[in-house]
Amino acid sequence: MTTNTTTPPEAVIPPDDARRKLTMANPEDPNMRHISVAGGTYTILVTGEQTGGRYSLIDHARTARRGPPPHRHDFEEMFTILEGRDRVSFPW
Repeated sequence: MTTNTTTPPEAVIPPDDARRKLTMANPEDPNMRHISVAGGTYTILVTGEQTGGRYSLIDHARTARRGPPPHRHDFEEMFTILEGRDRVSFPW
């Protein structure tokens, strides 16, 4: 029988700060930054600079079978599908 003896690293969660300014995304803002990458247009809703490097939020309205080619990052990436469905492949 094999026993897992590894201990997961503890997450460092900063304490709450009631004085912290919240970051709001307004996708209707005409000053939003749009970039074109790999044949798609991406709208940067929240930058890492706005969140102290902890998070960024980017909108990408896709059409069928159009998106970035297979790639990888040295950071975590999360997807939220608001309408329809998608297929994502992972290399591992």
